[in-house]
Amino acid sequence: MSIKAIIVDDHQKSRELIQSFCESYSNGVIQIAALCPSVDSALVAIKNHKPDLVFLDIDMPEKNGFELINNFDVLPFEVVFVTGHANEYTKAIEISAMNYLMKPINPLNIKAIIERFETKTALANSINRNEILKNNLNGENSTILFPSNDGFIVVDTTEIISFQSQNGTGKCTIVTTNDTIVIHKYLKDVMLLLQESRFIKVSSSAIINKKKIASFNSKTYTLKMSNGSNIKVSDAYYNKTKLIDALAN
Repeated sequence: MSIKAIIVDDHQKSRELIQSFCESYSNGVIQIAALCPSVDSALVAIKNHKPDLVFLDIDMPEKNGFELINNFDVLPFEVVFVTGHANEYTKAIEISAMNYLMKPINPLNIKAIIERFETKTALANSINRNEILKNNLNGENSTILFPSNDGFIVVDTTEIISFQSQNGTGKCTIVTTNDTIVIHKYLKDVMLLLQESRFIKVSSSAIINKKKIASFNSKTYTLKMSNGSNIKVSDAYYNKTKLIDALAN
């Protein structure tokens, strides 16, 4: 397999570093077709080279990386975003099952990118992750894509009842109105992806959708959910007054 790639970054050293890592750590799989210092030059390179993969710096002057993808309704290539710090952008990227590299870049991540590329290209035609990313950037994140062994799982957040950790395993269970799904993610990492206006963490082992609560029993300190399940609220997280406030907001 060969992956044709272009690198978009306004810093020459960054472009050359990513190129060097691709040459050294991809065993010749990633072939760099162009190095681009701006969004405008990248659009020309994309038209000319038709890459399979684009390494795209988020923070660039004049036009940022997201302005490049706004030129496409459906991305004809995979994107690996590059950024110097985690922020609301990286959250939106992760929700959309896209990739990003943090600077300084760990060259070993290049191998992981190749593995994810092979999986995601097989599913690229089934889900428009670019549209999901755009919605997430606009705060309309009603869809989350969670990584799975075979690619990713699409979950409608309006259908989620709860997330429950499988303690000590690095996994958690997503309970929806129609299904139960196990994902490889710690509960604390899941919470970072969710809208706080919709979800709250009520204990070290449970996150609930506030809109799926049927009732609260103050004697047992449990929430009855819309599917009939009962979830214990930890008093270390909320006393009764704070819980009511959290559920109301």
